[in-house]
Amino acid sequence: MQNKTLTRLEIYELVWSKTIRDILKEYALTNTTFKYICSENDIPVPKMGYWQKLKHNKKVLKPPLLETNKTYKNIKLPIRIKGQESITKMTEINLLVHEIKNNKKLLIKVPEKLYKPEKITAATKDYFKRKQKSKYPYKVEEPKEGLLSLSVSDNLVNRGLRFWDTLIKLLIQRGHKVEVVRNHKYTNYNGTKFVIHGEYFDMRLREMDKRVMEESDFNWKTAKYYPTGKLSLKIDNYPRHEWQDTKTKLIEDKLPNIVAYLELSAKKEKEDRIKSEIRRKEQEIIEAKKKAIQKEKDHEFAQLNNLFESASRWHKTQYLRGYIWEFEDFLKTNNSLDSKKKEWINWAKEKADWLDPFVEKELKLLEDIDRDSLKPTHKTYY
Repeated sequence: MQNKTLTRLEIYELVWSKTIRDILKEYALTNTTFKYICSENDIPVPKMGYWQKLKHNKKVLKPPLLETNKTYKNIKLPIRIKGQESITKMTEINLLVHEIKNNKKLLIKVPEKLYKPEKITAATKDYFKRKQKSKYPYKVEEPKEGLLSLSVSDNLVNRGLRFWDTLIKLLIQRGHKVEVVRNHKYTNYNGTKFVIHGEYFDMRLREMDKRVMEESDFNWKTAKYYPTGKLSLKIDNYPRHEWQDTKTKLIEDKLPNIVAYLELSAKKEKEDRIKSEIRRKEQEIIEAKKKAIQKEKDHEFAQLNNLFESASRWHKTQYLRGYIWEFEDFLKTNNSLDSKKKEWINWAKEKADWLDPFVEKELKLLEDIDRDSLKPTHKTYY
């Protein structure tokens, strides 16, 4: 597919010189995609009714192309292939499939023979050979280069390897890679991964079975499974997806569809993760604000509580001192104030000073007593 490179200013002039509908007749884009390009590059587009007003010589508003602090790159627009009027109605995945199919540089045809295989393909081929020759196939070690998931009967091994190798080569051409993960703390993260736009995918190539209910030696039927010669490629990532051989199309003919699906899935996965991370950070900010407000509230309540406790202690202190003064006055009036009672009065005044929130005299024997509750600050042991 040929592309035309335009500057931000050129797209601005384009979008204000003809309708988007006319623009999409020239370029292989959807309405949504084109508007997204304009939005990402801060290019204003005509509002609804603009072209109708212009047609009837009514006054219209054309906002200028404003300069911003952002750096804008030139934009490549895919040129619509002549005669394909329906391309403007294509979905995003169909447009991508169309682009891959029409890129002559891409390897999308599976060869009849395995030619210059990738390391992991060659290692998988060697692994299957060793298994076929071994008396104990389950003991054959996996190659250090990694292993492609291939669960097929012997007569489909070569076809499976050619399919895998072509898919890998195509993915590499598209800027992706295959990575073998080992010694991960989570076992299911280990194995051969297909890395698309930085996102990891698990894929399995298997031969489909046919389930047949057969009579057994007992009084019931048992299910038996027979190979069909048909291949199926499964993506284990959620949401799971599968491509199968059909009567009219083999999975070899679906390579552009497979790659397009992987690329768009990776794009969506990345976008979802970014959105999730933004939401998480926003939630953290909200929670931090809530905690800060709650901390202020708790502090305010604690201060208020301290105020009431201090007032209560002050009131108790006044009550206590009033009692001491009245008692001392009573003793003096009755001429019964002896040395023992004087000692008790001094002791009582000392306790009032200890309790008074303005004085808080320190007393060794009361150092473990809370002034507000008049209870020990810790358990006592005898």
